[in-house]
Amino acid sequence: MAAMAAEQGFTVWPADDALRLLYLLQACGAVPMMVACQATKRQYGDLVALKHKAEVEPGKFQHVLEARAAVMSLDLALAEAKTLGSSAPSTLQSSLGELADLEQVLRTEKWYIYGPDWELKPGRLISKKGTWLKPSTRFSWEISEQDKLYIPHGMCMPMMQIGHIKDQEELTRHEWAAQHQLVWLSPAIIRTLEARRGVWFIFHPHWEVFDVGVGGTEVVASMDTWLKRSCQMSGELAPFEMMYVPEGLPLRLSSNPEVVDEDWEKARHQHVQQHRKVHLASLPLTVKQDKYDIFVGQQEATYR
Repeated sequence: MAAMAAEQGFTVWPADDALRLLYLLQACGAVPMMVACQATKRQYGDLVALKHKAEVEPGKFQHVLEARAAVMSLDLALAEAKTLGSSAPSTLQSSLGELADLEQVLRTEKWYIYGPDWELKPGRLISKKGTWLKPSTRFSWEISEQDKLYIPHGMCMPMMQIGHIKDQEELTRHEWAAQHQLVWLSPAIIRTLEARRGVWFIFHPHWEVFDVGVGGTEVVASMDTWLKRSCQMSGELAPFEMMYVPEGLPLRLSSNPEVVDEDWEKARHQHVQQHRKVHLASLPLTVKQDKYDIFVGQQEATYR
């Protein structure tokens, strides 16, 4: 079919969208395309080879694959500009606009992760437990809530690149620093995680909800209970993922409690539907007892 299409001048797949085709097929699925005809072999051969390497060693070859696809896309745009003769200026301007968009897409943010908390898959990371994205290798409890990003257990996160840490200052912070890794992520992913700051979960039957008018919503613990970063059972969570709330203490929210709608939370267990997602109106105040934080009130400062 591909050979017939090529012979008759049809486009099997837009040439400037080749990388998306390979992501859909995976390297092994693209092999039959290589033997279909010489045209597809010439067009996709190099990318398929790089895609296979990126699936085996994403940290080493993923960025090479994306850069190669970007160069191919730019070459196609410039070739088109040359063939259009008098209309070349407008086409070149369009190509420059596309290049600017491409630069925006390929822009990444660098964060640190603790390697043992993650499962590495081609092009993505899956959290094996509740963990953090951090701006350095420092211990998470040494970094303020405002400067780190919580990742719940089971969350799948696309990544652009992952690598080992070479910075000696980061490697010498403590004895576990070498088990950290650098990861480059899309700014859109970071913005999504930042929007979750101040998001916690409550077991709804343990709380009473009150509308306080312009001031927003307030929930009051009707018994000793937990404020949790995830819908997991409290026995499955690490101490940093929970906050003990004594009976009778109010909690100010920026909006009404919401039904749990995040895919990685909805399938935790059969009682998830009795949980609610809440957005704290301001930072919680806590005291430490043993290894747990005990909620005592809220600060005036809001989440940024």
